[in-house]
Amino acid sequence: MQRVFIKGIKGGTGGTSIVANLACALKKSDVDVIAIDLDAKSDLSLHFGLPWTQTLGWSNAETFNDALSMFQQDSNGIIFLPFGDNSATANDVIDTVNNCQQLDLAPGTWMLYDCPSHIDITHYSLNHDDIFVELVNCDATCHSLIHKRLLALKKSKNNWKHYFLVNKYNSASLLEFDLFALWQTTLPLIAPFFINHDEVVKEATAYRNVAFNCAPYSVANDDIETLAGWLVSKAAL
Repeated sequence: MQRVFIKGIKGGTGGTSIVANLACALKKSDVDVIAIDLDAKSDLSLHFGLPWTQTLGWSNAETFNDALSMFQQDSNGIIFLPFGDNSATANDVIDTVNNCQQLDLAPGTWMLYDCPSHIDITHYSLNHDDIFVELVNCDATCHSLIHKRLLALKKSKNNWKHYFLVNKYNSASLLEFDLFALWQTTLPLIAPFFINHDEVVKEATAYRNVAFNCAPYSVANDDIETLAGWLVSKAAL
């Protein structure tokens, strides 16, 4: 089992759409994928076509065994677990992650976690094979937060694979171009590519779907496929 945790370094970086589209890209490559929504916004289900009326998820279950009945499957064959509409503490989120390790999964299954931005990375029980992708936008706020994160990582005893990934990149912005170029030359953990800002992602979400199904030849879909291939290569290290 390969676990990938995707978290925005701050709110609004687009983590949920990345998780949903990445799950689809991996599934299209004949990989078993399970996506877990850990964010109280419970938006991941929108990308997988779950009806608005179905609001229950793991936060509504008294035990993890009860939550097993709340797993769903979308039209692409992706299995996902909604957050639900109940409140949950940070400890509840961590317990859910740990309980997911007990699932009887086929070898080679990829577990994708949509992580809330307010829970720090160090709260998760991470293994050396885990991949943690922290999404950033090319702006001054993220620039500051990245350097704070690097200082925190140096002080922690982390042994997982940690990377920063630029999402919603605007190629027409000179500031974003310069900032990305700076990060590429100064940050050792930055992914060597970015996910472009593409209206297709918003349009697909409006249809409660992902970019591959709505616009398979879009820039967004190409970027996500690049991300999927890159993560596969990192998992093999």
